[in-house]
Amino acid sequence: MRIRPFLMVLVLVPVGAADTVVLENGLEVSGAVAERDGAVEVALGGKTRVFPRDRVKEIRRGESRAEEFARRAGALAADDAPGFYKLGLWARENGVAGAEGAFEKVIAIDADHRAARRELGFEKIDGEWVSGDEVMRRKGFVLAHGRWLLPAEADRLMREGLMEQAEVTEQHRKVAREIAEALRDDDKEIRAAAREMVDALPDAAILDGMKKLLLAPHADTREFAVRTLARTRDKTALPFLIRSSMYDANEEVRNAALRAIKGFGDADVFYPYARATLSNEPLASIQGAKALAALGDMRGVDVILRKVSIALGASGRANLMVGTQNSYIQDFDVEIAQAAAIGDPIVQTIRDGIILDVKVLGGHGEGWIVQQRGAYATALQDLTGRDFGQDWKAWRRYADEQGYPRVSVK
Repeated sequence: MRIRPFLMVLVLVPVGAADTVVLENGLEVSGAVAERDGAVEVALGGKTRVFPRDRVKEIRRGESRAEEFARRAGALAADDAPGFYKLGLWARENGVAGAEGAFEKVIAIDADHRAARRELGFEKIDGEWVSGDEVMRRKGFVLAHGRWLLPAEADRLMREGLMEQAEVTEQHRKVAREIAEALRDDDKEIRAAAREMVDALPDAAILDGMKKLLLAPHADTREFAVRTLARTRDKTALPFLIRSSMYDANEEVRNAALRAIKGFGDADVFYPYARATLSNEPLASIQGAKALAALGDMRGVDVILRKVSIALGASGRANLMVGTQNSYIQDFDVEIAQAAAIGDPIVQTIRDGIILDVKVLGGHGEGWIVQQRGAYATALQDLTGRDFGQDWKAWRRYADEQGYPRVSVK
């Protein structure tokens, strides 16, 4: 997992004097702004983005956020703790450098200002204000992979060999949410601008958003999300990528997801595709076979051949009677009452015929839907480099000769 400094945001959103375009979805793009023909153009770093005027919420000209911060700070009295606290909140909300300095000014005025202390990461433990690493250590956490974790969780991550992640701040999360919203936008220029901003964020900040974007309405966004998740190498993304490789409506997205999954090098991804191949859903079965071929896992040969070869085990017993059944009165059960005798008939049955007892010991055959034949044969060709067409017995003989593994798939 690559660690990228957040300094790239300073390129995308400069703190010097520049115009800033605020889109309706909250995304901010800064640069040289010009309005013409009902559109807003933003030039930055040799690239120009064009946005429809009705998608632009606000254009901030002249004074940058950094200049506004300096102006606000200069207007405050030296002992105005509430004023510096509000200034710090404004700076943090707008991503302007100086928020921490404002909060430090507050606690210099009022050492026990709880809100400012919290903003700086202080907690009062045993009557003492502590901050940073000391807070987490006193709570029993350990620092591992750039995150504070419980000791047991840290041990698990080390065993799995996960890579370090950059620290994720609240500002990172805010920008990540805005970018994710922009990537769902119908305007391709807005989506393109948002894609350029993703690299400025730590992988951990964008991971959850990219998983959700695999269901975005635009294929280019879904494919971008696939590539981004592949870059992170975070194994929690695998179930989402597997779903996209199976069911995304766009073939390019499905293929991109398969390439991403193969890049993880996780042998266990074989099993979801094997189960899909053996399922009774034709489209899922076809896509599962294609995926096994794309992964190049030779265990897929046995799975595909099992799909086209149906074996039946022993069944339970079944009984069938062929004959006649006649009823007759065998006797009477006589009861004597006052001045009367009552006969209660005793009825019996005579059966004549045969009883058949049946048990299926086993069976074998081939089964498929016609459209699946070509997909299975093609997958086998891609896996083995041989071509036996749709002669499944020849395929099985070849697989046995080559010693391809047989697997158990539940």
